[in-house]
Amino acid sequence: MFKTANKSEKVSDRIIAQIRDAILSGQLKPGDKLASEKELMTQFEVSKATMREALRVLEVIGLIEIRKGTSGGAFVAEVDMKTTIHSLINFIHFQPVSIREITMLRFLIEPTVAQVAAASITDEDVLNLKKIIGENVLSGRSELSKEIGFHRYLARMAGNTLLTLLIDFIDNLLEDIKGRLDLGSAFYTEVREAHQIILECLIQKDPVAAGIAMTNDLLHVGEAMCKADGSIPFDPKDLRQNISLSDLQLGLNGKARVVSETDHCLKEKGAFVKKIGSGNLCLFVGRDGSD
Repeated sequence: MFKTANKSEKVSDRIIAQIRDAILSGQLKPGDKLASEKELMTQFEVSKATMREALRVLEVIGLIEIRKGTSGGAFVAEVDMKTTIHSLINFIHFQPVSIREITMLRFLIEPTVAQVAAASITDEDVLNLKKIIGENVLSGRSELSKEIGFHRYLARMAGNTLLTLLIDFIDNLLEDIKGRLDLGSAFYTEVREAHQIILECLIQKDPVAAGIAMTNDLLHVGEAMCKADGSIPFDPKDLRQNISLSDLQLGLNGKARVVSETDHCLKEKGAFVKKIGSGNLCLFVGRDGSD
């Protein structure tokens, strides 16, 4: 099944690539046992140390499991969501993406996730999301985990495995970047308030407002991260969309805002204002579609 490892590149990497491709293509299926270590060494024409290094890496990324004992050996593992995310992160490690790119991807996906959630939210979902938001801003990694959990929960409400996988992947990238940046407690306080607004839009079952509130949140997060990182943030104008005041496009222009009914901006002459359900929030768009 396998070819001799190419000596022009790191030998163990080539072994890993061949076994990984055989698993992901279906040639090797979950539960299948690989050839013995000695047989693999012969097929790849490598030393025991090199072969064991490759098998250790494959085990770490979740593609195989090593079992001990007389009936042990290397077996193909079930490729679950955790394994898939690991593989994606390994790829991104060698093909790094910017905060701007991550924010753009979120901009294209997460407002729609919020809209779907607004249409299907249950009382149980509301209770769970309130628990995730919590009563206070926590410190360090605890607040970061809580913040990311909010977005993951909304993705799962859509009932789409691929969407859940994608949001989990994005959140893993964000968690790693935020962990390296000194964003401060003020940042997490603002994020918590943004999540409360999103949740209120969901409770009022207003998909348009929920999508816009999500847009507000992710753009703010992207800008704050880029400021801390010293990089250029994503601007929705970069997509060169033909923005109008239709409900659908309001959710995509990045300028509409969901605000409290007491916000001073609602007094602006010529502004577009829409009450959101029976709550105390309003949809605001300035005279020219900007605030």
